[in-house]
Amino acid sequence: MPNTPDSRIVPVLAAAAALLLSSCDRSAIDDRPNLLLIVADDMGYSDAGAYGGEISTPNIDALAAAGLQLTNFHTAPTCGPTRAMLMTGIDPHPVGMAANAAAVARLEALHGRRGYDGRLNDDAVTVATLLQDAGYQTYITGKWDLGRAPGSRASDRGFSRSFVLESAGASHFADATGSLSIQPRARYLANGEPVAELPVDFYSSRSYTDRMIGFINAGDADKPFFAYMAHTAPHWPLQVPDDWLDRYAGRYDQGWEATAAARLERQIALGLFDAVPDYRAARGVSDWSALDDEKRRRELRRMEIYAAMIEYMDAEIGRLVDAFDKASGDRPTLVIFMSDNGPEGNAIDRLGRNAEWIAETFDQSIDNMGKTGSFVWQGVGWAQVSAQPFRLYKSYVAEGGIRTPAILRDSRTTSSGRSSSFAVATDIPATLLDAAGVEHPGDRYGGREILPIEGRSLLPLLRDPQRDIHAGDAVGFELYGNRALIRDGWKSLLLWPPEGDGNWQLYNLQVDPFERNDLAAEREVLLNELVNEWHRYADDNSIYLFEQDNGYGRY
Repeated sequence: MPNTPDSRIVPVLAAAAALLLSSCDRSAIDDRPNLLLIVADDMGYSDAGAYGGEISTPNIDALAAAGLQLTNFHTAPTCGPTRAMLMTGIDPHPVGMAANAAAVARLEALHGRRGYDGRLNDDAVTVATLLQDAGYQTYITGKWDLGRAPGSRASDRGFSRSFVLESAGASHFADATGSLSIQPRARYLANGEPVAELPVDFYSSRSYTDRMIGFINAGDADKPFFAYMAHTAPHWPLQVPDDWLDRYAGRYDQGWEATAAARLERQIALGLFDAVPDYRAARGVSDWSALDDEKRRRELRRMEIYAAMIEYMDAEIGRLVDAFDKASGDRPTLVIFMSDNGPEGNAIDRLGRNAEWIAETFDQSIDNMGKTGSFVWQGVGWAQVSAQPFRLYKSYVAEGGIRTPAILRDSRTTSSGRSSSFAVATDIPATLLDAAGVEHPGDRYGGREILPIEGRSLLPLLRDPQRDIHAGDAVGFELYGNRALIRDGWKSLLLWPPEGDGNWQLYNLQVDPFERNDLAAEREVLLNELVNEWHRYADDNSIYLFEQDNGYGRY
């Protein structure tokens, strides 16, 4: 072509057109939402104000008011298995987290068994990895609890920036004292590398939030991001900064029966339930009036600190959501809030040699409770309050252990309200991928076989809150030998002594989510059908069948 003015312009125009098309392509990618997943640790169903609690949680309540409040959301009974569900969208058994690492170490029968690795194995790809592959920036701060060895850390499983507590729990202050006698000091990792020392003013809820806001603000504003805020509040040891210690002083003086009754009344007034049964104390809970003054003062202090921790966490959630919204600008956003399991009602001093270790290591005086150097947990009396109106608490497959608060706020929809549709923690990765427009690879990733995702996106509930996204699905649960399966609103449940008799029970959760009316004798055919479904689930997931309860900290 001759070198004329027109011939020189053509390639320039072509380059400009290509640049414009490229810009359009990037613009389309840029329209994908920023994603924020916030997980509380051991927070009960009724603790937040939006779920009937007296604890001040204006920021969680604001998410519920602006979004979709789920009233029938389920998790695993403890933290590690739930976190495996959140990262993979798969039942925790086949992906290595059938039980927490400490439980696997404690129960010799589980050693060397498939699925009982105590870490997230390589049979699944994490949602963080898939989002990262799709161009998302991926951040995590807080609790990881899915593996400590190289290859199993958050930085190895799809998070580009990370500041995490490796284990299940620790002191919330800079001393980083561990939560078990077998792990006297906890370890934090920053981008996969051990943190030698925490800042002297470290406090979990605030410091995790500082780190996450730092990650967000330092990121590329032209690319979407996924932020996973994994709080360790209100997991034991219960601790709060000194100026918050007396925030709830006197609030619980009426005791656990009256506190639970007031929550039940609020739940009815809020329209969460048409009616609820009267408060029923868990096994091992004394009448409040029967406690002596010393015991009463200790029990009150437990709940005062627990409530203050939740309010403090709520304030930090508000600070994070504000920063998240500001950084997102005009970009769409999806915020998910949830708790990882029911409240902690087990006797932590009966776990391993914790009783001796606690006595030797900590100042357990009432004046020191909640401070650095104390070791306090919620206990069975208050945990049953936090789980209201449900039965039992963390570590059990009864509703009090596996039904938790959960909220979705999507900026692309103006709808709000509640959904009583059954949902489960494995749905969270499917929801995040759906929001980002990312397809799960199915059964192969990176040249290897993987497990396909099981969860279902919750986004259709934003348009139709009562849509049954799990119609016909049989969803199984198991931990420490206790068993359950939910299908179409029916639940088969087996609890070994001391909480059950080792026989299968049957509940219609649509009318009796409180598990008060066992229909096993009346609906024997249906029960047998669900029990058979559970055994298929157990076979498919190589579940070890304990014939007794093997939970921790039993009273």
